[in-house]
Amino acid sequence: MSAPTNAGPDREPRARRGLMAWLAAMVPKGRAGRRLAVFSLVDSIGTGAFLSVSAIYFTRSIGLTVGAVAFGLSLSAAVGLATAIPVGVLADRYGARRILVIVSFWRAACFGVLPFVQGFTGFIIVMCLLGLVDKTAAPLTQALVGRAVEDSDRVGTMAIIRTLRNAGFTLGALMGSAALAVDARPAYVAVLLANGASFIVTAVIVGRLELRPAPEGQELRRKISLRALRDRPYLTLSVLNALLTMHMTLLGVGIPLWIAAQPHTPRTLIAPLFAVNTVLAVAFQVRASRGSETLTGAASRMRQAGFALGVCCALLALVPPVPQLAAIALLLLATIALTAGELFQAAGGWGLSYELAREGEQNAYLSVFWLGLSVQQIIAPLLVGYILTVGPVGWVGLGALLAVVGLVVPPVTRWAASTRQAELTDNHDPAKVATS
Repeated sequence: MSAPTNAGPDREPRARRGLMAWLAAMVPKGRAGRRLAVFSLVDSIGTGAFLSVSAIYFTRSIGLTVGAVAFGLSLSAAVGLATAIPVGVLADRYGARRILVIVSFWRAACFGVLPFVQGFTGFIIVMCLLGLVDKTAAPLTQALVGRAVEDSDRVGTMAIIRTLRNAGFTLGALMGSAALAVDARPAYVAVLLANGASFIVTAVIVGRLELRPAPEGQELRRKISLRALRDRPYLTLSVLNALLTMHMTLLGVGIPLWIAAQPHTPRTLIAPLFAVNTVLAVAFQVRASRGSETLTGAASRMRQAGFALGVCCALLALVPPVPQLAAIALLLLATIALTAGELFQAAGGWGLSYELAREGEQNAYLSVFWLGLSVQQIIAPLLVGYILTVGPVGWVGLGALLAVVGLVVPPVTRWAASTRQAELTDNHDPAKVATS
């Protein structure tokens, strides 16, 4: 008598079931969450396409030098640093949805003008105009997620959005590579205009977004408040988070230059390591974010991020003296550790920034938190450049620093939480309210 055979879904390959489960996890809960996911995907595809061709377009089609392009991009970043918090304050007063729609149309207009720029002066003007809103879209999007989905779904939705953005950047880069293959001005202009059109699409999506009612008694602020800049626990966490976001510079600058500096490591390894990072980030961001909805869970993720990044740096320090195959293995393991740190940092940062932002001032608080990332993007390349000159000792020192940063986050989080609790107690004490 033969054993009965299983029929139906039970015979479906595990890999296929796993893929279907992963795809299902990529769909946010609720219509608003799904619209925000589409918004982020469209935005990232257009941006990825532009970034892949921008340097070539600026130098070949506009005729700028590499130094002029670098100066324009740096000036744009500086303008963005100056405007990020004021725009967040305006969003607290007029609503994040309304401000993000304006930001999207502003970016669309800039990219509509960019193909007509002929020289250095026009390039600088457009870059500065873009810089006015360049650092605002990310915190405004996070704030909208907080208003559009349930509190328990905020971190999970942000994880899905980040996953889709990674996928979108990859798709956009592939589109840009087609323009690079053609290598003609009309192809590059088409990419610029397509990116501008993507911002129009995102503006329409955001404008139709349904938000949850504001908590009882909470309305849009009618007074300008910069209290976020005086919140010492929150500012401290912003700095610690900024240090942990160094994984971006390590991936984009540190590891490639470290590979190039070693005579026994092939430079062709850089692209596969980027691919490993992208695949792992897309596959595991949602899973890595689970449990980050609470302050305790978010602080734990940040501690894990510091440890993972410390391991990454330690592995990089071991590369120079070993044979080629061992060096390649170390670089692969370092990239995996870096990706783990990236995923844990992103999840922990979302949880902390959401939970510790004061009611009615979320946009300003989130802008402050994201501002640390902008500062890191300016300072970290200089630090990594110094480490590359020092060698393995520098990598060990950086790894120790990042591990300590991760360990410091939980006690600072408890400090911030106790400060918030004390504020709530004072607000409910009639005697203190009367004298305030």
